[in-house]
Amino acid sequence: MEWRRRWFYIALISLIASIIFTANFKTDISAFFIAGDSAEEILLANEMQSGALSSRYIISISSESEAAVSSAFTSLFKSELANIEGIIDVWIPGKNTVPVPALQKLYASHASQIYSLEPESYLNKLLTEKGLQSRAEMLKKLLLSPQASMIKKIALQDPLLLSLAGFESVRSQFKDVIKKDQRFQNLILQTEAAGLDIKRQKRIQKQIKELFSDLAAKQGCKYSLAMTGVPVFAVHTQQLMQGDITRVSIISSILITLLFIWIFRSYKALFWTALLMVAVVCSAVLVTQLVFGYVHGITLAVGSTLIGICIDYPIHALVHSQAVTAERRIDAISRIWPSMMLGGLTTLVGYVALGFSGYPGFQQIAVYAGTGILVSLLLTRYILPAFLGNEKTSRPKLVFAERWIGFCLRYRLLLAIFVVLLLGLAWSNISKLRWIEDMQQLTPELDQLKENDRMIRSRMLSSIEPGRFVLVSGIDIESALQKAERAYQKLDALKVKGELNEFYGLYPWLLSAKQQKINFQTLQSRLDDKIRTNWKTALAEYGLSVKKLGQLDYPETDFISLAEIFDSPVKRFIENQVVVSEHRVLIMIWLAKHQPEALQHAFLDMPGVQYFSQRDLLNRMASEYQQRAQISLLIGLTVIVLLLLLRYRNLWVTFQALSPAIIAAFFILAGWSLTGQAVSFLHLVGFLLAVAICVDYGIFYRENRSGNIVLTYQAMAASMLTSSVAFGCLAIANTSALQTLAQVVALGVIVGFLLCPVIIHHTNE
Repeated sequence: MEWRRRWFYIALISLIASIIFTANFKTDISAFFIAGDSAEEILLANEMQSGALSSRYIISISSESEAAVSSAFTSLFKSELANIEGIIDVWIPGKNTVPVPALQKLYASHASQIYSLEPESYLNKLLTEKGLQSRAEMLKKLLLSPQASMIKKIALQDPLLLSLAGFESVRSQFKDVIKKDQRFQNLILQTEAAGLDIKRQKRIQKQIKELFSDLAAKQGCKYSLAMTGVPVFAVHTQQLMQGDITRVSIISSILITLLFIWIFRSYKALFWTALLMVAVVCSAVLVTQLVFGYVHGITLAVGSTLIGICIDYPIHALVHSQAVTAERRIDAISRIWPSMMLGGLTTLVGYVALGFSGYPGFQQIAVYAGTGILVSLLLTRYILPAFLGNEKTSRPKLVFAERWIGFCLRYRLLLAIFVVLLLGLAWSNISKLRWIEDMQQLTPELDQLKENDRMIRSRMLSSIEPGRFVLVSGIDIESALQKAERAYQKLDALKVKGELNEFYGLYPWLLSAKQQKINFQTLQSRLDDKIRTNWKTALAEYGLSVKKLGQLDYPETDFISLAEIFDSPVKRFIENQVVVSEHRVLIMIWLAKHQPEALQHAFLDMPGVQYFSQRDLLNRMASEYQQRAQISLLIGLTVIVLLLLLRYRNLWVTFQALSPAIIAAFFILAGWSLTGQAVSFLHLVGFLLAVAICVDYGIFYRENRSGNIVLTYQAMAASMLTSSVAFGCLAIANTSALQTLAQVVALGVIVGFLLCPVIIHHTNE
């Protein structure tokens, strides 16, 4: 036995060292909760987590009185923000919408290629005698404006100011973006780090708040600051998760430790078992890290309950070993090993089924828990006996378990009838069960942030409906742009019908190469001698230089590309609308107020173009998760039944072993229907876990391998207490998903334990 101890210590030290140097822990709640089925949804989800969409803040400065927020203060705050490390751009939405320097450097040389989506229609209006006079008049006004020097440079390359054509629509689109309430000033802030880079975003948010407080104090301004954006949600969620992990782990560990000491009254037994549990957790973390490349915070929080489950096996071994002499302890553990193995397998089935539920985070939990259960079983069978030796510990005596089993054995028939009546009552109410249809209800802990986000957006980008857009997908940027340009035509038609107020696409910032070529060729075909003469006449009429501006020379140039735009200041205007990956390009066309049904119908005949609603996506995912959870539940139950049938070769015995778990879970479902509590796929997940854990009790009670049913039930009571405490501690978490699991599993474990003496006829009775 000594060699087993020695190798165990070496392996444990190696496990701990591996975790210290290799483990990567994350707390990104969206990666745990959100996924997609289509390539577009998956790519979009990834972009929201780590792309340009995730790294932008909306900041709102509000006056605490009726006075307007000072523009000077906003400008000073804006300039100081730009000095914070990690912030790459800050701007006021709605102002300087069209950056004139960028027009001169980037677009003027491409004027003949990007001036319109409908070149024939546009040129028919421009290239008339009246149209050319109007353009000459506009040119003169611009040359007399404060931006005259820049306009002059543009006009020398683009005398008809074609490069400004599309941007007139941009100015009109953003007319309602500029806030009307002067008590608020708004800023957009772009960070270099992804929104889910918690460490850097947390530092940036702290510096923003400190800078604002210092400036407001120095200026004597009574202003308040509010922020929203993916980084705000990410940091808040990380803090929630970190608090949950710490609080749940510490409290559950303390309570399980106190329970263990109370049951066994042996610090040595506690030390041995603790070493085994450390090895279990380390193995689970390491395998999860190897499979997924990281370990999620919720996995650790739910994984803390794994201690309450995995410690069951050492507890059963200790209870039975203390009932015999030291020489017979190994035999006692060997005798109950078949029951432990079968119980462990049924629990393992419950966790593994989670991996097929479609719920992203539970794939990790399945791997984490599955590893822990297997390692705990093996350590209990082959390592724990090496620690026991001849040490004496007091035999646990849980009085409540003795009294309950005695009561049940005495009045078993009456209690069974009572359970049947309760089942009938539960069945009559199960039809009233309500399902959660809005996935946002699964995260009520974020309600305050959601309301803050709604408030801030209502102060500024009020015309854009967040989370709703037309999603265009293509194999490359060119195909995606061509689809988007066809989509613009349909969106214009919807505007005419009054079913859409406005939309915000990539035009005029970027056009497909195909459309740029059409624009160039159309312009060249229309610039005849008559039009050139009319243009020179218009210039002369307004006193402009015919020599410098009269030559309508628009040479063919390379088409403007996405790469060029992303290398310019224009990038900030479109980067949140383009997602580029190796095999897919997504373009998002933002929408103002609209009729969703009309948008959905409009693009039914356009492959690769669809109306997209994040809220609808989440709700659809919730429905799909619910269906998958139901299927997983049925599959899990089927596998458990098959395992029991394989063991007992008797359908009635199998039913008896399984029935306490099923009835307990059914009672919980009926309780939800009676109270009107809406349930989700998370409740079904908890339902499956409760059944998988409770089946262990049915197996131990039915087989009663110790030959002493009171001793067996006391071992079950000890393991029930640790499991219910471990899961019950999840109720103190701030994350509602963990609270849901606490309610379902902890209650199911307790009820299933109490039902065993009522329903099951044990052997050696």
